[in-house]
Amino acid sequence: MKTVRLILFPRPFWHLNAQSVFSRMRIGLIVDHPKRDLDGAVLLSYQLAKRGAEAIIIPMYTQAADIPLLGLDAVVSNYCRPANLELLSAYAKAGTAVFVLDTEGGVLAVKGGNSPPAMARSFVENGFGAVVAGYFFWGSLLRDAFHEVAALPADTLQTTGCPRFDFAAEKWRPLLDRDLAGYVLVNANFPLVNPRFSKSSTHERDAMVASGWDAGYVDTLIGDMKTVFDNYLQTIHDVATARPNLQFMVRPHPFESETRYDEKFTNLPNVSVNGQGGVLPVIANCQAVLHLNCGTAIEAVMLGKLPIQMEFLNTPATAGHAKLPAQVSYSVESKAVLLETLDTLSAATLAFDFAGKHADHIHTFFHFNDGLASVRVADGLLTALKERTMGTVRPSLAGSLTGMRRRPTLSQWAQGFVSLALGSYRTSALRERRAKARADKTIQLEPVQSLLTRIAVQDGQKASTFVARRLAGPLATPLSSLAITAISTQS
Repeated sequence: MKTVRLILFPRPFWHLNAQSVFSRMRIGLIVDHPKRDLDGAVLLSYQLAKRGAEAIIIPMYTQAADIPLLGLDAVVSNYCRPANLELLSAYAKAGTAVFVLDTEGGVLAVKGGNSPPAMARSFVENGFGAVVAGYFFWGSLLRDAFHEVAALPADTLQTTGCPRFDFAAEKWRPLLDRDLAGYVLVNANFPLVNPRFSKSSTHERDAMVASGWDAGYVDTLIGDMKTVFDNYLQTIHDVATARPNLQFMVRPHPFESETRYDEKFTNLPNVSVNGQGGVLPVIANCQAVLHLNCGTAIEAVMLGKLPIQMEFLNTPATAGHAKLPAQVSYSVESKAVLLETLDTLSAATLAFDFAGKHADHIHTFFHFNDGLASVRVADGLLTALKERTMGTVRPSLAGSLTGMRRRPTLSQWAQGFVSLALGSYRTSALRERRAKARADKTIQLEPVQSLLTRIAVQDGQKASTFVARRLAGPLATPLSSLAITAISTQS
């Protein structure tokens, strides 16, 4: 049974943050990339709030400053890797139950650092078994790999699917409306050689090697990918030029720079480069998806849009890195065949076996396309927490000031003081002035509340029942984290 928490803090802190904290489960959801992950986090937050819990959406970059102040019963991490082991361990040591729902999950490699067996071994070898209370898997393939090495007790390994894909199901699909429609979507997937958030492909290469990939394999892959990227850009340019009657929307990967795309297509009036918003609404309103080894082929199948794999651009290295997108796609072997396919899209889409592709290839990676992943995760979290012996999770100023580090440097102490004085929300805004790419990581209140309201209405609930609010720190300064609650259950 949940214990009552008596938290002694200056009034501004508990007065602004602790409405019903004492009587409801408080669960933090770490969000890495809002464009990709936020909608799913809001839907999961809705399901938690509907069940009487309070969900806290926490930007990944400010988690170490915010989480120590929040007194969380549980936190759901967006991954578990050596880079965040110390942080997750600190949360667990403070009494917060740590769960994992890997937001990058589904498209896994056959071999290398993110193959299911390698991921399971890494989890065990790095000692996450002593830190993580439960793991929610996108599909059975990865769950079975964890079970095989006894990474965690079997009942804590749950196959749920990923909440962000719930919007592809019939129940939630009406929320994917857009003003634009009828374009051919070109989804790119070249962050290794065209990175947005790191300085160069060398940095990306080193990160892959550090996470367990063979250095020779990575070097070959990146070398081939540079050539393929050039050919990809030229192919889209040629196709758009040859079919001026079609509108093409080029969407770089969320972790890609848009500069190369802007430069390549600036003189083509029927091509736009637009990476804004989540990918599901963009797919839902297109005619078809052109891609090469891009995981969004899975979303296209879920939404009944033809995914066209430009196989003629592949090399053995790029083709072998992740095979699932090609397996679920309509493959074309030349530019001429691609043009013919675009001329007969309706017939090609009608003949494509969407259900068969999902059953044969997608299901073991992504589970059911039933719109219930958020329900399964919410129920799994709350059941696990009710069965867990709960201790007192006290907010910690020291934890926030040090970023939960065991041995913070003077610079890190200084950053902690600034974040505490200004609030992590304002501190993040200042950092965005120096690192513009960080602006994509900020989570604003208004769009969260808007989506939350639409979700409630679509689910047959009153629009005013579910409320999002920005939390405040001990000095009444705004945090980056947002709380979502059902006001009908507030005390």
